[in-house]
Amino acid sequence: MSRCTISDVGGPTQISCVPEALDSRGRVYSRVSGTSMLPWILPDDILCIHRAKIGDVSPGDIILFVRDGLPIIHRVVQTRTTAGTTLLITKGDALGHADAPVSRAELLGRVSSILRGHRLINLQCFQQVMMSRVLARVSPASRYWLPLARAAKRLLSPLRRSARRSAADLG
Repeated sequence: MSRCTISDVGGPTQISCVPEALDSRGRVYSRVSGTSMLPWILPDDILCIHRAKIGDVSPGDIILFVRDGLPIIHRVVQTRTTAGTTLLITKGDALGHADAPVSRAELLGRVSSILRGHRLINLQCFQQVMMSRVLARVSPASRYWLPLARAAKRLLSPLRRSARRSAADLG
């Protein structure tokens, strides 16, 4: 039996196996390689993605969709319904702009859990759902606060390194 995961997907021709895997098994696993969802999803995290319909998805959910033949995993920040058609507005947490709206045809599934090392993060538990909803609310404004956070990190990094060296010298 062949194994199809998003991390196996190398191009537009192979993404076609993902909907079939979601239909037959109900889930796929993906090893993260990008950084658009930092700091909430890290490179090498393994995501469990379950089949989802557009009506089952809410702001805060992290979804898998396909665009131009490539898989994308981003957070839903808003839903829009126009003339009976629902579209999802998504955004990578580390990006300063939202994606073009995601249609029902592009949506493949919703991330239900993250495996980080030996730690399983259940995105469907109450705490994670509440955190995801907060992130969906503040994420659209990240184009304002993200550059400030990055600048603060650059400024504070030398101080943290110096403090670590001092602590190591004492120890």
